[in-house]
Amino acid sequence: MQPPEENRRAFWTAAKVLLNYKRQLALVLLGAVIAGGAFGAGLGMILPIMKILLEQQQTLDVVVYEYLGGGPEGTGRLRDQVGDFLAARVPPDPLHAFIAVMGVVAVLTVVGNLGRYMHGFISLTVAHRATMVWRNRLFDRLVHAPLTESMYDGSSKQVSRLIHDTGHLTVGFKAIIGRSVVELTKMLAALTLAFLINWQLTLVALAGAPLIGLLANYFGRRIRRAVTGVLEHAGRMVGIATAALSNPRVVKTHGAEAYERRRFRCVTREIFREQMKMRQAQALASPVNEVISLCGVLAVAIIAAWFVLRQGTPPEEFFAVMAMLIGAGSSVKPLTRVHTELKEAEAGAQRVIAACSLPVEPVKPAERSKLPLLPRHSRNVSFDRVCYTYPGNERPALDDVSLDVTHGQRIAIVGGNGSGKTTLLSMVPRLLDPDEGHVYIDGVDIRTVNLRSLRNQMAVVTQEPALFAGTIADNIAYGQRWISRDRIEAAAQAAYAHEFITSLSHGYDTHLAEHGVGLSGGQRQRLCLARAILREPAILILDEATSQIDVDSEEKINRALREFSEGRTTFVIAHRFSTVIDADIIVLMDDGRIVDLGPHDELIRRCEHYRILAQTQLVPAET
Repeated sequence: MQPPEENRRAFWTAAKVLLNYKRQLALVLLGAVIAGGAFGAGLGMILPIMKILLEQQQTLDVVVYEYLGGGPEGTGRLRDQVGDFLAARVPPDPLHAFIAVMGVVAVLTVVGNLGRYMHGFISLTVAHRATMVWRNRLFDRLVHAPLTESMYDGSSKQVSRLIHDTGHLTVGFKAIIGRSVVELTKMLAALTLAFLINWQLTLVALAGAPLIGLLANYFGRRIRRAVTGVLEHAGRMVGIATAALSNPRVVKTHGAEAYERRRFRCVTREIFREQMKMRQAQALASPVNEVISLCGVLAVAIIAAWFVLRQGTPPEEFFAVMAMLIGAGSSVKPLTRVHTELKEAEAGAQRVIAACSLPVEPVKPAERSKLPLLPRHSRNVSFDRVCYTYPGNERPALDDVSLDVTHGQRIAIVGGNGSGKTTLLSMVPRLLDPDEGHVYIDGVDIRTVNLRSLRNQMAVVTQEPALFAGTIADNIAYGQRWISRDRIEAAAQAAYAHEFITSLSHGYDTHLAEHGVGLSGGQRQRLCLARAILREPAILILDEATSQIDVDSEEKINRALREFSEGRTTFVIAHRFSTVIDADIIVLMDDGRIVDLGPHDELIRRCEHYRILAQTQLVPAET
């Protein structure tokens, strides 16, 4: 768990984005000053009102004349000018003067609320804009993070950060530029008037302020710790819900509804426990502060009574100070809530800032400009003594692997689960970088070239078809925004997908749900193959692309691949004989090492390990 100062630093680092909106913040402050000034001026009317009511012979100009008396040098001239101004415009009758004062209070109320509206409207706009900036920054960082970060953080944790953690930032931004500003201006206006009327009584009333501050800090620390726990469990909750709701066929056919219910309820119970840790602090904060404030007011009342009854202080002055202090005290509860919200925001900010500090792949223009472009692959792909161990594992996934592949060859990589097949091919587009050794394309170390120019030469088709919500055309052209419809259709025809696409109600403009729900597995895989064909890659990587589809789709996909792979280097992770037999070279892997390699006929004849694998794991094509 991060120390409190780290959490605070993270939040104020996040809050710096608010400075991008200086003009709006100036309007926020102006609105708060208008609201606070109108509030203070309205309270300032209390003393003249009480003078009029208690001393009916006095007119309003006389009241103001006395109210401004006794001040610093120059005040006498000011009071004369104000008194003359009022005498000329305010009726001398006390009742009429009282009505005039009430009219001024009404005008001040309207003006103050207009200021509050301007302040609230603009502050909410700025807070949501600032949150949008951080949400975009966070997504940019996560989408550009290395594959290992995505593997170990998990998509659910990342989605939770995007939604829940940035939501807490919104709460914090609204707290510091929203309620806190207007409440502070109101409190300052009320306290200023109270000091002007009687500074001794005001100081007595403020004696409890340090205690309120200490208690607020204590409650805030407890709330921050609990919010951090809630956010951690929220990530797990998103993961469980996403897994269960995105795979309804598996859940239902396995009768696992009760299991998923228990898992979900378990994590929501953990969230509930953390929320219960917050409840006492949240519930106690306002009542305790109000009790302390009330005790302060009672102490002021007793002392004020002594001043009035023993020292001859005018009673209207006492009541006016009390009114000012009550007005100032009305801001204590909202400010206590602001403090609580800031503590909640600190927990979310720390997680957001931590995620935005993740390393990124060098694919953005500023990061890739210094590296040379990789010429189009035309000679060979080489793995030179490559080693790799996943973080947290002791056994290497790849152990001293060397392999040389000539341009245009079709290479099938076979082996049991965990043998290192996928890890090896992940090195080619630099989804993973070797801990030791090198990967060369045409004699060039791929870590020394522009990453985007490397990946632009490749296409990958995985075992699970990766389709996104959108039209079929958008899915085929994924990553290529300005591609023409003619080229999209040509790629679909080359993948033997055009026929079934045109049979759909809206053809290429048919909208797909997430993961292509509604299409068969073979149809989804053919769309992914069309996407790969559209890229016109020099290197094609097929990660068990035909292992989970029907015979008809497999035959069409294999036919498309045979035609398309001509003149391209093709790597295939294969589980079926039909794919293996077509390969120029078969690479047999076991426990992170290459055991043997060669054509199918040679391996069957000389390699016992391969014969056992062929008999037990390589699935023959269905007939």
